[in-house]
Formats: sequence, C-alpha cells, structure tokens
Amino acid sequence: MNVERALDLLAQCAYRFWDDHGTDEIGALLAEARACYNAAEHADPAAVAIGRSLIAAFELRLCIDVENQLNSGWDYDLEGPPLNGVEEDDEDDVSRPVAECAAEAARAALDADPEDPLVPIHLGHALAWLGDRDGAVAAYREALRRDPLDEQADTCLEMLEAETGPPPAPETSPRSYAFALLREEVRISNSEWIDVGHVFRTLAAAQDAAEARLRETGDLTREDLDGFIKLELDVHRPGQPVATFELMGRIPSEPNEGPFRIDWSDVPLDAPLEPSLPPGRPVRIENLLCL
Repeated sequence: MNVERALDLLAQCAYRFWDDHGTDEIGALLAEARACYNAAEHADPAAVAIGRSLIAAFELRLCIDVENQLNSGWDYDLEGPPLNGVEEDDEDDVSRPVAECAAEAARAALDADPEDPLVPIHLGHALAWLGDRDGAVAAYREALRRDPLDEQADTCLEMLEAETGPPPAPETSPRSYAFALLREEVRISNSEWIDVGHVFRTLAAAQDAAEARLRETGDLTREDLDGFIKLELDVHRPGQPVATFELMGRIPSEPNEGPFRIDWSDVPLDAPLEPSLPPGRPVRIENLLCL
C-alpha cells in the first residue's frame, strides 16, 4: 500500500537523521513519501494528514540542520528550537517558507487524531522557530495534554518559560486503536544507548520483528547480548492498561551463542488487536517517534 511504503521511507529518513549518514538522500526520500501519500486514494485520511505533517517537519529539520547548518544546538529528540531562530540564526531567511509550510501541514493534521501528540509537537517546533511564542506554548501544552509523559513537550515549555502543570498519567491507553509497540534500546557507546520504537498492527508482525532483530546480533554470547540490546513489547488496547512484556529475560540462557530465540509461551500472541491501528500511521509515545 502507498501509505505503508511512505511510512517505511519516513523511517529511513529518521534513521539517516540519527546516524548522520546519507542525509543527502533524505530530500529524495521525503519527495517519494509525499508522492505515496498523494496517490493513496482510499487510505485512512488521518494517516495521510499526519504523514504529510511528519514530512513537512522532516523538511524543516533538513533545511535547518543539514542543508543550511543553522542549528545552534537544538537537540531534535529532546528539546525544542530556539525561539525565533528564523531571525536569530537564519541571516538569509531560507528557513522561513519551510517553517511556514511545516506549521500549515501541522494545522491541517491537528484534528486528524485528537489523541496522538505527534502533530502538536510538529506545530510547536515550527511556530517556535518562527517566533510565535504563544502559538508554540499552546501547541506544546496540547501535546502534553495528549500524553502527560511526553518529557520533550514539558522541556519545550520550560524553554519558553511557560508553566506546564501536566495532568496525571492515564492508567489506561488513551488511544482509540490497538497496536503493538516493539521498544528497542541499543548500546552505541560504553555509556550511551539509543531508543527506537516500531509499531505493528498485529502481534505476529511484532514477534517476527523481534526475532529478526535478534538474528542481527551476530556472534554475541548470551551474556554479551544483555549488554548490547534490550527489547520490550508493549501492547496497547483502548481503555485497557498497557501490557508490557520484557523480552530479553525470555531468551533462554542456553545455548550461549546465537542464533537466539525468545520464549513466547506466556505472551498471548493469538489475541487480536482491535480496532487495529490504521495502515501507515506513525505514532508518538512519550518521547518516542514510532514508525
């Protein structure tokens, strides 16, 4: 499907931003993703609107961070842009039209899903860069209302010297659709890990992805494996507590070398996820963009 292809392309872009490798190809990938959404005649309208907002947000990041190197320390994954960066950091004003397009795309998608904080974060970033403090504060507060555990939204409000006062975290999943989230933590240095999130419409697909990730660990021993990667499966169902399954502890201690397998015997893989996450939908959970 076009929307699923678009989501895969956006996942490639996210990885290239993080890895800082192959960023010259991001523009072409975003253009292809936009073409996929434009051709998705029968797709979920929210998936298309939110996907277009993510494309525009990535284009703003590409413009600022890669093509024109205007970033003066903005950590895209943890905080927000400097207020009025378009005036303070962009002497040639090249980023203004891109930021305006990002804000327009976010506004067009804002009501597509009143539960997911992804689009409000996009809107807050674009407006903060453009110097609209009040608009950015409202957007970040909306993101925090949708997900009280979104620490980035809280940090963005602190940067703008705005009060936060988040409501208590919900005891059940606030989403109106069900999905499986495979959380992956990978060690990239002696003291640093990265978090990656992947969303799936079925538990079987999440199972296949987790097993495939283990096969990629090469010749690690069982002991070394725990210090290299962490895997967790979170199952979200509307109105129910999130069910969490830590997967590394389900890998038997023997054999001591791979390929490793997960013992899924106590994980209810046959339970359906209903109503299912629409195809091609990116999801933001806490600070994690899940593609």
